[in-house]
Amino acid sequence: MSPRRVGLVLGAACCWVLAACAGNPAPRGWLPGPEDAPQDPYGAWVAVLEGDESETAGELIAVHDDSVFVLTQSGRLAGFAYGDIQQARLAYYDAQWGGLAAWTILGSLATISNGYFAGITLPLWVITGSIAASAESRAPLEEARLVSQWRELRMYARFPQGMPEGLDRSVLRPRPVARSTAR
Repeated sequence: MSPRRVGLVLGAACCWVLAACAGNPAPRGWLPGPEDAPQDPYGAWVAVLEGDESETAGELIAVHDDSVFVLTQSGRLAGFAYGDIQQARLAYYDAQWGGLAAWTILGSLATISNGYFAGITLPLWVITGSIAASAESRAPLEEARLVSQWRELRMYARFPQGMPEGLDRSVLRPRPVARSTAR
């Protein structure tokens, strides 16, 4: 393979790896990493699209039998009846898939030393690396449109059993955003 052709294939590989990955709806630094997610006291990030096409995003506080509660970053607690929700997208941890994408790109670059076998090893690196990075980027994402899907997502709420009796809702505060965390 000529150096020019290798460069073109590697450039295309980088674009393919990055294009195959899903975007996370949460603000940078808001979600915990995969190791910290199980003991994190906050709920998952959710973006709720209402029937009138307006979107409300924030922490999933509780899922009840007829409604969902979201705490926005401004501290406003919003409640949504299932019938008003067109679609919702939820992220419960930061996948940090960039490491897989970097290994894919570096592994693809390393195939230059394979000579004629680069025609086999380069596509293998690109294909398997793209699949791995894409799968990891989508791992913490869920979508909900139906009531039954919301019931499955209860475990990602701050209060998985529903809003506690007697809770003063005015004391709920949003998660502080860690500015230094890189995605």
